[in-house]
Amino acid sequence: MNTNVILFVTIAVVLLAIVIFSYFLGRKKQGIENWYVGGRSLPLYVQIGTQFATVMGGAVIVGLVGTAYSSGWSTLTYGLLTMVGFIPFLFMAKWLRNSEFETLPDIIKKIYGNHPVLSVLTILSTLIVPFGWMITQLVGFGKIFSTITGVDASLMVTIFAVISLAFVLPAGMTSVAWTDFIFGCAMAVGAVIAFFMALDMGGGFQTIMSSTPSEISDFPSGLVGVGMGTVLFWVFGVMPGNLTNQQLYQRIFSANNSRNATISIGVTAVLFAVATFWSSTIGLTVRSLNPSLGSPENATGWFLTQTPSWFLIMFAVFIVATIMSTLSSAVQSVVVTITKDIYTNYVNPDVKEKKLVSISRIVSVGVLALAVALANFYPQALGWIIASFAYSVSALLVPILGGFILRDKEVLDYRAGIASIVMGVAGSAIAHSLGSDLYVLFGLIASVVGLTVSYFILAAGVASTKAKES
Repeated sequence: MNTNVILFVTIAVVLLAIVIFSYFLGRKKQGIENWYVGGRSLPLYVQIGTQFATVMGGAVIVGLVGTAYSSGWSTLTYGLLTMVGFIPFLFMAKWLRNSEFETLPDIIKKIYGNHPVLSVLTILSTLIVPFGWMITQLVGFGKIFSTITGVDASLMVTIFAVISLAFVLPAGMTSVAWTDFIFGCAMAVGAVIAFFMALDMGGGFQTIMSSTPSEISDFPSGLVGVGMGTVLFWVFGVMPGNLTNQQLYQRIFSANNSRNATISIGVTAVLFAVATFWSSTIGLTVRSLNPSLGSPENATGWFLTQTPSWFLIMFAVFIVATIMSTLSSAVQSVVVTITKDIYTNYVNPDVKEKKLVSISRIVSVGVLALAVALANFYPQALGWIIASFAYSVSALLVPILGGFILRDKEVLDYRAGIASIVMGVAGSAIAHSLGSDLYVLFGLIASVVGLTVSYFILAAGVASTKAKES
C-alpha cells in the first residue's frame, strides 16, 4: 500500500508539471495550424523525440515484451521489419513536407483529385491506425498498472484516458510533440537502467538464454519462433504499416524543414529496432524467471514487481510517460481527421478558427470515451495494432506508394483511387472471412490490380483524347 501511495503521488507530480508546461505552451502557440501540424516549426531534436515516442508506447512495452516472453527473438524480427518499412519515407519526406499537407487524406486528394466518395473512403481508412493505437495504449497501461498495484484494469484505463486529455487539449500537435520529446528522453533513461537490471536479475545474458526454450532463444532460429505464418503476416501487414499511419505523416508535415523531416525518420527507424531488442531481452528474462506466467502481456508488469520499490516507482513513471505520449499523439491524429477532413470540408466550411479549436477539444473527449469502451471490451495490446495495420495497409498502401510513383504522369484520377481502396479492403475482408492468416496479402494484391487496371484504362482514355485533338 505504501508503495502504491508513493507511486501515484510521484506520477501525479510528474504529470502535473508536464500539464502546466503544456498549458503555457498552448497559451503561447495558439491557432489551428499549431493544433494540426505544430506550426510547421518543430526542430530536429523534437522531431526525433516525437517520432520515437509515437512508435513506442504500449505495443513495445507490453505487446512486444509479451511476444518475446512466448516467442523469443521474434520480437526483434518485428522491429527489423518495421525499420525496413520506414525506408519509403526517406524518399517521400521532402515532397511530403514541402507540399503543405495537414492530414493523410490531403495526400490522396493531391494525387487523385477531390471526390466525395474517395474522400469518405480515405478518411475511414485513415482513422483505422491511430484509433487502434489509442486502444493499444489504454490496454497497455491497464495491464501494467493493474499488475503492479492490484487496482482493477478497467478503472486504470478510464483514469489514464482522462489524464491524457490534459496533454492534447492545450495546443494539439505542438503540446503533444514537445511533451513527446520530454517523455521520450525520460523513457530512454529508464529503459537503459531496466535493461541492465533485467540482465542482473536473470544471472546474465548467457544464463537467461540457457534458461529459456531453445526454439525461441537460439539465434538466428529464434527470429522465427513465433512461426513463419505470423512472420509472413508481419511482412505484408506490419512492415509497411507505418506508411499508412497518419501520426508519422503529421510529424513530417510539422518539421521546420524537409531535411530534418528526412533525418528524423531515419533515426526513428533505427531507434525502434533497438527498442525491440530491449523488449526481447525483457521478455526472455521474465520467461527464464517465471515460465508459468498466465498471460504473456503481463510480463512487463510482473518484471517490475520483482524490482526494488525505488526502481518500480521510477520506471512506472517512465512507462506512464511513454504510453501517455503515444496515446495523446493518436488522439490528436484522430481528432484532426474528424475536424478538418469531415467537419470543415463537409459540414461547416466557414467555421472560424477559434471555434474549430474548441470543437477539436470536444471531439477529443468523445473519441477517447469510445476508445476506453473498446479497450475494456477487448484488452489485447498487440492485437489492436496488428489488426489496424492490416486493414489500413490493404486500403491505403498501394494508393499512397503507387500514387507517389505515378504522380507526375497526369493520368490518375479519383476513379483509380476508389478502385484501389475498395478492392484492397474487399480482398482482405474476403480472405479474412475465409480463414486466411495472410488476408492482408490478398488485400494488397487486389489493391494493386485495382490501381493498375485503372491506370491503363485512364491512360488509354488520355491517349485517345490527345489523338482526337491532334
